[in-house]
Amino acid sequence: MAVPKSSKKAIDEEFERLVKIREIQLDPEALKFLENACGSLGSKNMLDFRGPMKRSLLHYAAMGDCSELIRHLLLNNAAVDVRDRNKRTPLSWAAEYASLNAVKILLLNGAKINSTDDMYTTPLTWLLLAGPNNNHSAATASYLRKMGGKEKGMKRRWILKKLHLF
Repeated sequence: MAVPKSSKKAIDEEFERLVKIREIQLDPEALKFLENACGSLGSKNMLDFRGPMKRSLLHYAAMGDCSELIRHLLLNNAAVDVRDRNKRTPLSWAAEYASLNAVKILLLNGAKINSTDDMYTTPLTWLLLAGPNNNHSAATASYLRKMGGKEKGMKRRWILKKLHLF
């Protein structure tokens, strides 16, 4: 699972970008997980490591649109549809963060476009409800729809929000 020299610099830069994501900056456990992951990227056990909320390194790489890291993990047999504690897949996180390159790579490697989490929410729905409001979101939403992405779970989330359960 050694990182090729041609990819090492790009992956290091992607790790630097990951720790600048607000959700990660605010979570000391996530920062520690990523620090450990960066240090043991060549380890055979790296694919089994889980961070806070049982997120794998692939989940975090998808959030940060870390194309080179995602390719490296998938080439080393990381499960493309691995689920975190809330049953969210890396594709779900990539969609929420409007990480278009990550979305494309994950779908090309067999990620299920309409996978649902524990709230029956699809990746496209996460993008529409929680994603950033910018050009990246529009392009990512367009691509997900083009690939067959469906909006599911919005009504359930709306109800839970009205009941102050979400």
